[in-house]
Amino acid sequence: MIRLTLWFVVVAAAVVVGLRYADSLATLGVSRVRVEADLTPSELDQVRQAIAAELARPGVRGAAHVAAAVERLGWVRQVRVRRQLPDGLRVAIVRETLAASWGEEGFLTTGGDVVVVPPGLDRQPPDDLPVLKASLSDGVQAMDVYNLLSGSARHAGLRIGRLEEDRAGSWTVELGDGTEVVLGATALRARFQRFLAVYRGALRDTVAQVERIDARYHAGVAVRWTSDVRLASVQPPDRRQANPPALVARAGGSGGTRQ
Repeated sequence: MIRLTLWFVVVAAAVVVGLRYADSLATLGVSRVRVEADLTPSELDQVRQAIAAELARPGVRGAAHVAAAVERLGWVRQVRVRRQLPDGLRVAIVRETLAASWGEEGFLTTGGDVVVVPPGLDRQPPDDLPVLKASLSDGVQAMDVYNLLSGSARHAGLRIGRLEEDRAGSWTVELGDGTEVVLGATALRARFQRFLAVYRGALRDTVAQVERIDARYHAGVAVRWTSDVRLASVQPPDRRQANPPALVARAGGSGGTRQ
């Protein structure tokens, strides 16, 4: 039993050393580098410079070193480096898909990773990306909230232009037309669905006159109008009633209990 154990340890160590040696061999004698990716000319130039700088460093550089150098560009999601005998190196790259602006300078991928895109690139992110800001949540959590709400918004014909979390953890949605919907810190999906029910039943034709909607109520939403600055508490439509009532209160009235 003791001999078998020692033999296993020696073999395992040899395998590890062999893998490291094979990785180092991946960049020995490289004179051609083939980059496979859907990149703009400036992005391709950045990749080539990163690879050339890594291969020029003293010491034997492995495939993992080359991949890490490309990943440090910041906008790359996946890199695969393989040797093409006799003297070639194949580098396959998948770039990140940007889903939202993040803060002042960064962007978020669909998975919530933060990416900083250099301003000199000839392929800049689209101008119509939603803007996400959060005081307490990280990028992954912010994207989770956005994904939780954006599908329902699109189904109703609306677009989320901005999603922001304040220092108290309260979330506010700004629609594409500038209308704000306050959701608070809990039950975000239920409150957004409540707003959408009111929107479909009472606000679809007058949403251009709405400035702000507060959905932190048990049985309705409070609406601030842009014209005469009224506050309206509108109940979601009751499917059992053909003509559901809309409760409207002047400024100072709530028409409901806020959560």
